[in-house]
Amino acid sequence: MSIEQRLGGVLRRLRAGRQGATATIFALAMPVMTGGLALGIDFSLYNMVHNRMQTAVDGAALAAAAQIEKGGDITTTALNFLAADTPAAFGNMTTAGDITLGIYDNENGFRPDSSSNANAVRVRGERSPARGNPVNQLFTALFVDDVKTISVEAIAARPVNVFYQPPESKSLDPEAGDYNELYVYCFDSKGSGSPESRRTQMTLVSNNLPAGQDIVQISGGRISANPPANPVWPRCTQEGQTLSIRLRNVRHVKANPVLWANPAATISGVQPGRPEYNYYTDTLLEDWVERFDLQGFNILETVRCDSLAQCTPGTSSSILPSGRNRQATRRRETQPCEPNKYMYFGFEDRPPGQTGANANWLQPAWTDTDYDDIRIVMRCPASGRLGDAYVRLVG
Repeated sequence: MSIEQRLGGVLRRLRAGRQGATATIFALAMPVMTGGLALGIDFSLYNMVHNRMQTAVDGAALAAAAQIEKGGDITTTALNFLAADTPAAFGNMTTAGDITLGIYDNENGFRPDSSSNANAVRVRGERSPARGNPVNQLFTALFVDDVKTISVEAIAARPVNVFYQPPESKSLDPEAGDYNELYVYCFDSKGSGSPESRRTQMTLVSNNLPAGQDIVQISGGRISANPPANPVWPRCTQEGQTLSIRLRNVRHVKANPVLWANPAATISGVQPGRPEYNYYTDTLLEDWVERFDLQGFNILETVRCDSLAQCTPGTSSSILPSGRNRQATRRRETQPCEPNKYMYFGFEDRPPGQTGANANWLQPAWTDTDYDDIRIVMRCPASGRLGDAYVRLVG
């Protein structure tokens, strides 16, 4: 027998042996392959169910959080959303006990809180045997009895303190001869109708009388109220609302109280009367920067400061303009009010450009245009830009 014949016989025997081994290996590997395929299919199913559940609670949390400032029912809103957005097989994956009102901020996360400070809603969901809505296994039930519990959670919130809080400081010039009152209110910048109909929560916060003086008594009741010691600051939290400022100016009467009862009285040879003017900022926000609709009256100066000292007149760090006759150099801030900064408002109670005589302060067109008759310093929002109250997912 030749060498080629002997070698051919060996190869034939090896080939026959390999075919038998392949069959044996395949038979042994079949359960493993089947199990791996089953696990892969069920794992994909779990992922699909988890994603569907997460999307549902995300939407429910957003819908519920949008009801906070509207005074709506957050629980009913969330449950109605889930009922419309999930199949019947999901069952009661979310119950009323899974929906929680609270406060959220970046530093502390979510804390349950049902007070007026609440700004967030947490919604949880679960599919498990305990809730009677387990995820059906397709193949892995052939190998294991364990049923996977799927839990999801979503938190939706609007940024906290995105509106001006009570001022860090305010001063109304006690030496002014006019009587001035300061109000804050909410203005619906996106609404329709007259400006008057869009002003709400009008709140008296200060006047320029020395402490302890009673303007109701001094004016003979023509001014109906003294400023409260601790005014309740407006909450301008509806979409489109902005905190705005009203200046009420009654001419001449602070220095000449006789004009309250007798506006025709003669003062220094002049009959100045006691005309009253009201100026409303009706604040708008454009690209997060405040714009003021003052009906053409040039009465306001604004400055953004990096620190409270910069916004404090007379300090070495102050960046505030000063001096009289500054109509042409009056500042108007063009940067947004952002966290850790301050905004200064300086009012001129007698706007320039009025008609009539202007030889002295008793005449109608007199003004010193110093923009310091009323000064307010506001702290910018603690999170987000001014007015950025849109609800978003935060967890």
